[in-house]
Amino acid sequence: MISIFNWFRNHRKLAALCAYIWAAIIFAACLIPGRDVPSLSIFQYDKLLHFAIFALLAFLILLQMKRRRPRLLKEGLYTLLAGIAYGYFVEIMQGSGITEGRAFDHYDAMADGIGALLGVLIFFICQHCQDKKFGSPASRV
Repeated sequence: MISIFNWFRNHRKLAALCAYIWAAIIFAACLIPGRDVPSLSIFQYDKLLHFAIFALLAFLILLQMKRRRPRLLKEGLYTLLAGIAYGYFVEIMQGSGITEGRAFDHYDAMADGIGALLGVLIFFICQHCQDKKFGSPASRV
């Protein structure tokens, strides 16, 4: 996991592209009309799915940050707030009537926000593990 983390940290443009594509996939998937959503067994765990996709989004956003070592209280908080705002935006779009069979769900928005929090925490855990393994020289900051 740390090697993938390091690779993306060294290829920030690709990490940014992945973050943008993932955000677009989330938006498109959440606006599929309700009747067209496949009824696979994974969709019975709707909140878990929201949780996971927003965790990945937050993680990808932090990977592409310009600072070599993003800070938890600045970049981490901004990423968390962006994830929460994006989750609510997607839910508002679902409830706006654009898509048939979809509605605003506070619990989906909550799962999105908690997922974004998890993604931020996983990123900083990976960063901490990387620092322990490779050291944290001042030149990296």
